[in-house]
Amino acid sequence: MHTVVDLFCGCGGGSMGFHRAGFRTVGAVEIDEDAATAFTMNVGVAPIVKDIRDVRGEDILAPAGLRRGDLTLLFGCPPCQSFTVLRRAAKPLDYDEQRRELIYEYLRLVEELYPRHIAFENVPGLVEGRWRPYYDNFERILSDLGYRFEQKVVDAAEYGVPQRRRRVLVIGSRVTEPELPLPTHSATGNNEKGRKRRLPFVTVRDAIEDRPALASGEQDPADEFHKARRHSQLALERLACIPEGGGRLNLPEHLVLACHRDHNGHYDIYGRMWWDRVAPTLTSGCTNVTRGRFAHPEQDRAVTLREAMLLQTFDEGARLHGGVEKMALQVGNAVPSLLAERIGETVKTMERRSRRIRRVNGDFKAAS
Repeated sequence: MHTVVDLFCGCGGGSMGFHRAGFRTVGAVEIDEDAATAFTMNVGVAPIVKDIRDVRGEDILAPAGLRRGDLTLLFGCPPCQSFTVLRRAAKPLDYDEQRRELIYEYLRLVEELYPRHIAFENVPGLVEGRWRPYYDNFERILSDLGYRFEQKVVDAAEYGVPQRRRRVLVIGSRVTEPELPLPTHSATGNNEKGRKRRLPFVTVRDAIEDRPALASGEQDPADEFHKARRHSQLALERLACIPEGGGRLNLPEHLVLACHRDHNGHYDIYGRMWWDRVAPTLTSGCTNVTRGRFAHPEQDRAVTLREAMLLQTFDEGARLHGGVEKMALQVGNAVPSLLAERIGETVKTMERRSRRIRRVNGDFKAAS
């Protein structure tokens, strides 16, 4: 059985995908107690609930009955808010400096666990913006530890996730040549010249159209997470004016927010999703129409937590824990499960290849 340890595991979006790919989660780390509770419900494994700075490799290996070097895959997605485009113009805070150091905590555990393969996911700003030196140092340390790796900014929509979600993905190995998962979907379903034909993007309609219709404040009696946020009368008046795919620019003058009267930008506020396109990137505000294009394509409400989970390709019966805002944070911060599944399938291919190698080549030693 292939094994995985899930760092910064959240509510389990990544591990749910790895399970589908045939991996067994043998350890996880999460600092937030509510997210850790949700992870246990979704994955069946209780994470270590600690600041990762206080977690040693042996804390993970011993309970799993593993030795250093036994683990198939170490996966990690350190909190990424500091590296986002939203902070590029802002002066970094001391707290952000601490959060950025978490990518090096991931590397520390790579050294202490010494997995055969690693996967790392984060926002594109880590490699595209002013934080690039952090990433360059990350690569240098990973190489010094004996890993080869491939890196690319990928879009989850190209792997069948009904959501536009760009992330930098790193896959590395100390036992074979690494590779990245090949995209399976595109906007048109066409292929690049010479490549295998791709499927059309999975759309919002594909993901959530079958959910029961809800008005503001209503709940599906069969699903506690399919509950519509209760909107004010003014918010409902605004939503009633906005067509599918529209946003605040569709509001009549008397309903325009005062802060937007002379403001260029933030056009997705009060925005509706399109039925037949992928969803926008889900964030911690994904059930709040004032935080982005998070209104249902047709109904006068924000998408529900269940709909957000489906757009993140969680398992059908996935659960969350805590207050509404904390549960939305769990969804918005998660790795789409289908993307993790594709990563897992790729690592399994690498693992099979490594087991066929019987020679020593530089830092890469074949599996016995």
